[in-house]
Amino acid sequence: MNPSSPSSHSAAVKQHTAATRWLHNASLCSLATALWGWQTGLFWVAIPIILILEARHVVKQRWEISLSDLKEAAKLSGALVAMLFVVLVTTKKSLFIYSLLQWLPLAGLPLVIAQTYGLGVQAHLQNAFSNPHLLRRGIHTQQSSLNLHYLYFGICIVAASAADTDHFFFYGIATALTALLLWPLRPKRSAPVVWVLLFCLSTGLGFVGHRQLAQFQQHLETQVIAMLGDIASGRINPNGTATQMGSIGRLKRSNRIIFRVAEGPTKKLAEGLTEREPSSPFPLLLQEAAYNRYQLSAWSAENSLFTPVPPDEEEGSWILSAANETPSSITISTDLERGDGVLTLPRGVSSIRQLPVKEMQRNQYGAVQVDAIGNAAYQVQFNPDNTTSLLELAPTETDLQIPKVDKAAVETTLTKLNLTGDSERATVNKIAAYLQDFQYSLDLLQPPANTSAVSDFLLNTQAGHCEYFASTTALLLRGAGIPARYAVGYSVHEFSPLEGQYIVRSRDAHAWTLAYLENTWQVLDTTPPDWTTQDKERTSSFQRSSDFLSFLGFQVSYRIRQLGELGLKEILMIVIPLFLYLLWRSIQSFQGQKKNTLEASNTSENARPVPKGLDSELYEIEQLLNAQDLHRQPAESFLQWGDRIQQALSEPQWLTFQKILALHYQYRFDPHSLSTAEREQLRTLSKKWITDYPVS
Repeated sequence: MNPSSPSSHSAAVKQHTAATRWLHNASLCSLATALWGWQTGLFWVAIPIILILEARHVVKQRWEISLSDLKEAAKLSGALVAMLFVVLVTTKKSLFIYSLLQWLPLAGLPLVIAQTYGLGVQAHLQNAFSNPHLLRRGIHTQQSSLNLHYLYFGICIVAASAADTDHFFFYGIATALTALLLWPLRPKRSAPVVWVLLFCLSTGLGFVGHRQLAQFQQHLETQVIAMLGDIASGRINPNGTATQMGSIGRLKRSNRIIFRVAEGPTKKLAEGLTEREPSSPFPLLLQEAAYNRYQLSAWSAENSLFTPVPPDEEEGSWILSAANETPSSITISTDLERGDGVLTLPRGVSSIRQLPVKEMQRNQYGAVQVDAIGNAAYQVQFNPDNTTSLLELAPTETDLQIPKVDKAAVETTLTKLNLTGDSERATVNKIAAYLQDFQYSLDLLQPPANTSAVSDFLLNTQAGHCEYFASTTALLLRGAGIPARYAVGYSVHEFSPLEGQYIVRSRDAHAWTLAYLENTWQVLDTTPPDWTTQDKERTSSFQRSSDFLSFLGFQVSYRIRQLGELGLKEILMIVIPLFLYLLWRSIQSFQGQKKNTLEASNTSENARPVPKGLDSELYEIEQLLNAQDLHRQPAESFLQWGDRIQQALSEPQWLTFQKILALHYQYRFDPHSLSTAEREQLRTLSKKWITDYPVS
């Protein structure tokens, strides 16, 4: 007699139901795999998986799966995910997430094979996720809700949905398959018609909600993210930028490392991390964009027009201007998605190499824009002794305009400087020297009413950050008749002995002025040179720890980028042998015992290894007495039950029952359990008690 089943008939019914459900789930996995292959175009992968799943009708053997075997299958699936991650990151770049989702059914294949051809898998899963508190109380359920077929079915649906499609046909097929999966699990007390109606209602509402959510997301992206994206992510808009001039409070600058600059080509970085002394041309200004129109503390590029840059014959190379005989070279490692594809470049750039983008564009103000490709390390050749840029066109009337609200302050300052009769070079030097007496500060005060930020900076506070100095310098130069523009970028000045290269933090964002002198645009930075020191003094004591973590992340991304330089064939030549080795190791460690189909059918998938004490023969005595109307109440312990039924037992039966009860409690709750002899005594006494008990 089985203590966990009320009768052999009900056990047979449950076994038949479990076998039917198992076949049902496996068939649905095949259909979901077909949907996945059709949706993603991976039929050449889906067809072998379907054949493997459906071969269960032909293959008669089944294997008894141990817990270690199941763990090996999980390890193999994890290894497949890791390999797919490496291959897709190096081949698909920024789209690897969608590609990884589409390939997930391949990674889950070892687990679903174990579920399809193995015995005992479900029992191991249920024991792993059982509630230990219920088991300690003797509550042992026979539910079989944990099934790897359900998991694989869901993976196939999610992978199919990751494909770029908007067909209603996919949603309908996925809904139908889900209905077939849930149909055997529906509440038995509910009418089938009611269940179908509720399911159709929920899926219909889900589809409508999905469409509304997609439209809302699109609207949110175009309205809010477009408006706040530049502030939140630090992206540069080459057509315009809003300064922080006129803001109130302390301007907070982040210490996060956003890109790195190494002297020389990429191969120097690959040779190893050796400490190098900083050398020319550092410190260095790297420009991202320049603007010529100023209004209400905001700069913009008037009539910004991007034109294509023709690629060089060498792949990944782009020629922007003619190079001199001995150009300098730096390698910039950055995330182009952070800057939305706007390159950070030094002045006097001649060529860009090792940048595998499809197209490159530049505008008349020197901004260079490419497709955002994620992590990249591009090599730049430039002339450090020449800060002019051949990318920029001659000045226009806009480069001499001054807003009306700032004209009075500009004229007052120029009169104080007495620039009459000075040359352009002398005028520039006087303006720069005058602003050096101002203070660099991140503490911002509210300007008086009807006073602009630049006017308040010139006439009152004489303190501000780099945007104040760059904007004020540009307006003073324009007031003196010298065309000027406003440029933004980064200052590269911090050398990291740990990394062996320069690191650029978010706080190193900088602004300066471009003055048109001697028929060229030249850099004029009037911000006091101690601004970097002041920013560094505000760093946290945990800065070194965060820098080390950033360094580790950079090394990982750099190694992945190196793999990206390999072709797909080279990557597969590395990955496939590794996978075959792991597969061989898994097969070697497989401990499953082969069983034929008849033996497998006699082994209930729902049968779980019974926890300690729950296989006690006292439960058989309980079932025997239940049939004699001596039921144990749900909240009644065995001791209380025994005291209540004592009168219905003879004295020998009662004495033997007490011995059985004592052994049962020791077997069930004593950490040391029973010895082999005591366990056999419990079994023998119980069997004899059942045999001798008079059945009415």
